[in-house]
Amino acid sequence: MTHGFRDSPDGLRYEEHISWPMRLFVAVIGLAMFLIPVPFLQHGHWGLPWWQLLLLAVCITLPVLLGVFFLCLACGRCLRLHFDQRQRCLVRHGRLLLPPRAIPYADIEPPKVLERSSEDGPYYVLGLRVQGERAMQLSSFGLQSEAQVWCHRIADELQQRSS
Repeated sequence: MTHGFRDSPDGLRYEEHISWPMRLFVAVIGLAMFLIPVPFLQHGHWGLPWWQLLLLAVCITLPVLLGVFFLCLACGRCLRLHFDQRQRCLVRHGRLLLPPRAIPYADIEPPKVLERSSEDGPYYVLGLRVQGERAMQLSSFGLQSEAQVWCHRIADELQQRSS
């Protein structure tokens, strides 16, 4: 199982990944959503009562919006984090098309290993909280020891902020 963490010369990096078959599947669903309004457009006319026109508008608008949402998911980027040693900050490239954000190490709480359960048994994620924000849950580890290794690596990186 790939966990998304890797070492680089300028600091630790984390990157989530969505496979191309999954992106293609979501894109096909998104494009198919645009076909749902076709029968409503064919059978609708201005002579219908107002409540049927309102229902018609909802049946046309919602699938189109959902299709746009699925296409955004398929074409969107994944979360990327870079623990920059030179600038002493966490550079966060979010999922939305916003510019990267630099978060000083002083605003980041030490990471925690969190245990989650599933049908296949427990798995472990790293919880990383930036002050004033919702905690990020990074990666998925099958072994607690592997999660602890990366937790300590990130904690060591953040501890060096005072030196």
